[in-house]
Amino acid sequence: MEVSATMKRETVLQRAAAAIQAGRLADGAALCRQLLATEPGQPEGLHLLAMATRASDPQGAEALFRESLARAPHQPAALVNFANFLRTSGRVAEAESLLRRAIELAPEFVPAWYNLGVQLRAAGRLDDAARCATRTTRLSPSYAAGWELQAAIDQQRGDLTAAIAACRTGLRHSPNATRLHYSLGQLLREDCAFEAAAESYDRALALGFDTPDLHRNRSEACLEAGDLDRALAALDRGVARYPRDARLHRLRASLHQESGAPGDSLEPLWRAARTSPDEPALWQTLVDLLGKLGRRDEADAALAEARERGCVQTPDLLLLEALRSARGGDVPKATASMARLVGDHPQHTGIRLAFAEHLLTTGDPARAEAVCADALDANPLDQLAWAYRGTAWQLLDDPRAGWLLDYERMVMPIRVDPPADHTSGEAFYREVLRALEALHRTHAHPIEQTVRGGTQTNGYLFRLKQPVLRVLEEQIRSAVAAAVATFPDDARHPFWGRRRRSSGAGFRFSGCWSVRLTSQGFHVNHIHPAGWISSALYVAVPDEVRDAGDRSGHIQFGVPPIEMGVAVPPQRIVAPRVGQLLLFPSYMWHGTVPFTSPQPRVTVAFDLVPHG
Repeated sequence: MEVSATMKRETVLQRAAAAIQAGRLADGAALCRQLLATEPGQPEGLHLLAMATRASDPQGAEALFRESLARAPHQPAALVNFANFLRTSGRVAEAESLLRRAIELAPEFVPAWYNLGVQLRAAGRLDDAARCATRTTRLSPSYAAGWELQAAIDQQRGDLTAAIAACRTGLRHSPNATRLHYSLGQLLREDCAFEAAAESYDRALALGFDTPDLHRNRSEACLEAGDLDRALAALDRGVARYPRDARLHRLRASLHQESGAPGDSLEPLWRAARTSPDEPALWQTLVDLLGKLGRRDEADAALAEARERGCVQTPDLLLLEALRSARGGDVPKATASMARLVGDHPQHTGIRLAFAEHLLTTGDPARAEAVCADALDANPLDQLAWAYRGTAWQLLDDPRAGWLLDYERMVMPIRVDPPADHTSGEAFYREVLRALEALHRTHAHPIEQTVRGGTQTNGYLFRLKQPVLRVLEEQIRSAVAAAVATFPDDARHPFWGRRRRSSGAGFRFSGCWSVRLTSQGFHVNHIHPAGWISSALYVAVPDEVRDAGDRSGHIQFGVPPIEMGVAVPPQRIVAPRVGQLLLFPSYMWHGTVPFTSPQPRVTVAFDLVPHG
């Protein structure tokens, strides 16, 4: 009878563990409770019940973990699982203690070494984490997660070569490890081996690793490898597999538009929204992209359809409804709706700043200024809030406008000279131009960027390995460092005051890209919300622009977007010159004047933020 009871207990525990592993938590919990009803306090039953209920009842699960370990302290698996539970709730010291106890009890228990390594890596203790990863892979070379951990540690150390090697070694031991193929793809893409990255993503997908991020990253790798059709096909497959994923739809619509492919870029998104009318993110994305494409009537129709189909009215959808009222001429209704939304959602910065823009557009700069002041109390570095506030001050003839927007001092033209081993600036920039032209692979402007009549490169430009781009980056860094060193000391100023006085350059790139404008191309007036210092470095300037007497192709500062309808003339206009770099505050409105020429106008642009 004792043997029979033991066998029955083990069978129930195995079934419970399998159910929990498969995600059938309610079934697993029921089996554990069934066992505990006949064997109260059975340690493994308590442990598995804790695992089944840790998400739905964290407090109860913690009590179960503790009771299980009190009754049977020598349970390495329970110690590891309880440690992971504690780590997710921020109790890392106790979690580390439990993991080390598990290792003392069972020095060859792989999950204990692995999870300790994960925790130590998260804490930045990379040397200790690496020792755990090494121990993990030596104990179990086929344990793919151990190689993934080693690769992540190497990547965090900045050794991409070692990280890639760790993934490849792991795949030799576990060739069908899906996550390891995906991780290798991520690392190869970071290393700019785009075709190899795409192959790794393909292998992961073929083996069953299928997530929205895989389709997104697979598309990016194909695009960077120069295969635009394959990149679009990857996103088509992604939205077909995950039709409710608004982010995938946004990327797919944008790439379809840039590729110049036939058909309506938004047709799959329309279909997905109608198929899943309860998914507000799909409707919000659809309305937003329709607006960016200038299809306002369709955007309004989509808003009405979302409401008719019973989509939950999120704050973002209600904001879009208010903007729709404003476009329809019912300004008082729109103003009242936005004011109510700001009151109901005081932490929603997007609503607050949309209200500020609306107030500027409808002729109430004083109230707009107050709304911006509230936004800046919450986030003193909000670049869009400063842009709107500066416009409000200008309209109010407030002297603070000149303090915030000193166009003569803050728009800084500087030279980016070629390196010493180049014979001339012209030759250097011709070489840069050849490298950039090869990167402009799309055929139309991005939906969500400010380019019109041109193309923009994908991803962070200076991650690429072309030698001339590496040289250009160094020349830019040197020129910018010299300019930033001249900034005045004004700790209270939102532009001057962000300069770091510490050693080193004191800044880092938060983005870098190239824009190629063709005839009649231009930038709409805009700001850069993620920057501190923004820029335009001129690589190629058409003859017609260089010799223009009418400011064609010039860059202008101080004019808000035309959609705002705010009558502020340009405050400064600068003619482009090859090798000239313009630096200016990221919150300063800027755009370009269209030009006519068979030659392209090519720039490198970037945003800088302070270190730290």
